[in-house]
Amino acid sequence: GRDADALRPPALHNLGHVRFGKGKAALGGRTAGDVTELSIARSYLEAADADISDMKDQIELLDKAKAEGREPDYVPATSALGGGISTYRTIKKLIPKEEAMVTKRGGVIAAWTRSVGDFRGAHELDAADAQAKANADAVEELLRSLRRETAALEEAIEAQKKKLEELREVIRELVKRIPDDKLPQNTEGDGDEDENFLPPERQKPKGAGKEPKKGEEGKEQKMTEQEARGSLEGLKNEFGRKMPAGGQDGKGGSGGKSAEKKGKDY
Repeated sequence: GRDADALRPPALHNLGHVRFGKGKAALGGRTAGDVTELSIARSYLEAADADISDMKDQIELLDKAKAEGREPDYVPATSALGGGISTYRTIKKLIPKEEAMVTKRGGVIAAWTRSVGDFRGAHELDAADAQAKANADAVEELLRSLRRETAALEEAIEAQKKKLEELREVIRELVKRIPDDKLPQNTEGDGDEDENFLPPERQKPKGAGKEPKKGEEGKEQKMTEQEARGSLEGLKNEFGRKMPAGGQDGKGGSGGKSAEKKGKDY
């Protein structure tokens, strides 16, 4: 703000350090992206390929058994299906996290790009500031590495999205060949995040098959006020009646009341 030329080189030099430090902090104190993020993405792609291959093999075996009039062996098919569904849902949950990582790295790349510009500007204004040039070169090398890793992660994410489509189709084809009582428990899913792989005609209505909760025997159970009042009224009606002790006309039965004294007739 003071437009002082002497302050510009050291100010730019310092700004280069600040922006580089912000990017480093965003990476958890590292000067490079976490390579395990990319390794995990690629490992699940390999797992998906293996599951797809296993499920396709089971589809062929089931079709062959049925064509030959034999009872198919559903055990390995159920196992392969369960593994495929598990991998599908893991990748589906992993992709948003990976996309967030890419976004975070984009912010680091932007900060480091400006850091390089700051160091270059400081050196241009003061040729004697050799450290500014060295810093710019060093950050530029880190930038190249981070851009390569980020691009590779973006490619892995796109590959995962395509692999999900392939997994879904193979899973549905295998489900068609397995009876309901042989399917793994995770076929229908549980909640919005999990997908139901059963065809519409085989899906159970929501809430079907669930038994109402019952209180544990021997333990005190709480009642609502309305339930309590209803129970009391029931007891009153059951035990609160005044039954006549003898004949209504006072002639029959011992201890009977005279006909003159009228009481309630139940």
